[in-house]
Amino acid sequence: MQLPKVLTAIFYFFLKVQAILLPVPHTPYLAKWTTSELINHGFPDPFNTSHTRRIMISRYTPVRKGDCLETCRLPYMPEFIASVEDEIFQADMGDTPWPRGVLASLKVEMCCKGRRRDHHDKPRPLLLLGPGLNTTRYWYSGMGQSLAGMGFEVVVMDHPYETDVVQYPDGTVIYGGRVPADAEAVEELRFALEVRAKDATLVLDWLKVPKSAKVGFVGSSFGGPAAAVAMRRDGRIAAGVNLDGGMFGAGVAEGGAVRPFLIFGADGHNTTTDETWGRFWDATAERRPGLWMKELGVVNATHRTFLDFSLVGEVSEELRRVGFGGVVSGVWAMGMMTEYLTDFFRFALMGKGEGLLAGESGRFPEVKFLRSQGTQPV
Repeated sequence: MQLPKVLTAIFYFFLKVQAILLPVPHTPYLAKWTTSELINHGFPDPFNTSHTRRIMISRYTPVRKGDCLETCRLPYMPEFIASVEDEIFQADMGDTPWPRGVLASLKVEMCCKGRRRDHHDKPRPLLLLGPGLNTTRYWYSGMGQSLAGMGFEVVVMDHPYETDVVQYPDGTVIYGGRVPADAEAVEELRFALEVRAKDATLVLDWLKVPKSAKVGFVGSSFGGPAAAVAMRRDGRIAAGVNLDGGMFGAGVAEGGAVRPFLIFGADGHNTTTDETWGRFWDATAERRPGLWMKELGVVNATHRTFLDFSLVGEVSEELRRVGFGGVVSGVWAMGMMTEYLTDFFRFALMGKGEGLLAGESGRFPEVKFLRSQGTQPV
């Protein structure tokens, strides 16, 4: 018996866009994902002073596996955001068709119902995660989940007028493009970094983080210099990470690091090939010679290795077909980064040993130690 043409079309439509689940990290905890709008009352938006500054965040909270009563599969990114990303990638692809609809079909498995935490439980160490320039926070959903799975509270921030697209609960949409992706635009980049630093402080104040607390900041691409600047502006940020980002913006490289700092680079991207990294390292060594800082490089890694691109590309045959992802396995890359970042923040925030940061490891021979100074957080 043949199906009616309409039902046949619907069948093949759903077959084509069936949900694609990102791998669930093999971590001690599950993650709970919530989204919030934060309003900086009385502070006009620096990019548009006609309204108050308000940002969107994704928050990933660790949940003990035994305390999770129900898991659910959630969209990796909202359908509208996915449609905008489709347009952006199609423009980059030129004549090569971008597989529209795949991003909207991605799912992540989270804990959506858990037991209430006992008030005697210790608060989880907090990490801020800063995205790249013109990059939605949703491209870090996998990283947020993985780090939360190691016991960290993780907050990923959008930065309106700079992030490619931000959608608010009331339906308002703000598009990016106000900050040029141009290393020579030093003043515009400096301005954007100062705005990001204020956004980071807004998050910490909203979470009621005390002045005596120690939190970490992971910055991907342009989030790397943002981590360095935010650390100078807010003393609660006690440790920072740059994931393959040039230290662009007026005064960023010259200021160096002020507290423990980890630099992760793609294959061939290091302090000898990137003069902004060289100046950042030299400034730190001159001003704070005892400060803990290390530079690591990852064999075969590209810039896209240091966010979810490789992970997403690995689970979708259609995306792999158009070259999305990279040479390095996305699952491996996310696991590797999660372990190194976990050991770094346990060391810098919690006083533990260096773990994997002590030196090159047979577990991850692709991770090379290129440069180091200092031995203890100061």
